[in-house]
Amino acid sequence: MKLLRPFALIPIVLLSAMLIGCENEETGSLYDPNYTSPRPDPTITSIAPSGGAYAAVDTLVITGTNFSATLEENTVYFGGSPASLLSASTTQLRLLSPLTTGSGIEIKAGVSGASLFSNAVKYDLTAAVVAYGNLGPTETAGPMTRDASGNLIVSIKPEGANARIFKFTAEGVRSEYAPETGGTPQWNSLRFGPGGYLYATRGVRAVYRFAPGGGSAAALWVAFPIGVFATDIDFDQNNQLWVGGNNSNLYLIRPDATTKAFPFSGNVRAVRVFDGYLYFAATTSSGDQIWRASISGDNLGTPEIYFDFSAAFSGQGLPMTSMTLSSDGFLYIGTTAPVYLVVVPPSKAYGSPYKAYATLFGTGTLGLTGGSGNALYASGLSGALLKILWGKTSAPYYGQ
Repeated sequence: MKLLRPFALIPIVLLSAMLIGCENEETGSLYDPNYTSPRPDPTITSIAPSGGAYAAVDTLVITGTNFSATLEENTVYFGGSPASLLSASTTQLRLLSPLTTGSGIEIKAGVSGASLFSNAVKYDLTAAVVAYGNLGPTETAGPMTRDASGNLIVSIKPEGANARIFKFTAEGVRSEYAPETGGTPQWNSLRFGPGGYLYATRGVRAVYRFAPGGGSAAALWVAFPIGVFATDIDFDQNNQLWVGGNNSNLYLIRPDATTKAFPFSGNVRAVRVFDGYLYFAATTSSGDQIWRASISGDNLGTPEIYFDFSAAFSGQGLPMTSMTLSSDGFLYIGTTAPVYLVVVPPSKAYGSPYKAYATLFGTGTLGLTGGSGNALYASGLSGALLKILWGKTSAPYYGQ
């Protein structure tokens, strides 16, 4: 038998002494039945909204007991992912859901000084932004619109070729709507109008249109004078088409293809008709702003600044790229990184709730279209096609 050297026994003896010193003197156990934690353990009784929320977008309210009114003393975990807490009281915790998705995620709350975490409550988190359309590795999505049946119509450019127009059903089934139009690497905007025609611009001094039902290349509809650029379009409730671009005027095209100009000097990047107003995103000598002007027949009121984008993001150099609205008047502004998509409610308390989905947006947002049901569609500057679950319905698209 091999004997232990005397110095090898020293660590064992020291460890034994330490353990003996920690024993409860009455029972000889390491457990101290007389210990009480500084705080009672927290409990969770409910989570709002009930039933689930969108990951990294929605604000949740956890109601329970024994939370700390000091924000930093609380922690909340969704599975193994911590949430960002916004405010706290002894009975409620407000937090931003983490970028964790799944059904039945276990949520637990902890409080500094309490012995145990709270009871676990199961909750569902759904991704708010997902890739859509199964685009090929060399395809890039451009502008888009929707038809009267709710199908998504998208301009997609294959590598080394001109753009073609594709239709996506609500189920995501894809088919070609129209072949390429010569000399069009990518369209600038698409919008359906009277008679089932699909109207389009490509940044030059013209508006084109595709025949009802597609199937053929676009034909010239209206040509503007030399020096006018048509960038974005939208119809109003009188079937009049409003046109914006980098010009000294905004333009109206009547159903009979006659035009009318309204003075406004700036680079108009996006236009949208909503609730009797023409909204337009423009860069002028005073910066980037969302403007609006009232529509009365074939006349336009005096433009006014609705939202000062440059002031909201001062010094960040984030040009606006696109714009749309929800039926309740929330304004959605596409822009370049790092905010991607800015949301402006009627109160003007703006935010950028989709920043957590940066890997999907890539270098920024290019196009925006409100789809049917709970869907906002976006194309990224890097060519991705995205579906955003925005919890809203789209403002109407007139002309269809």
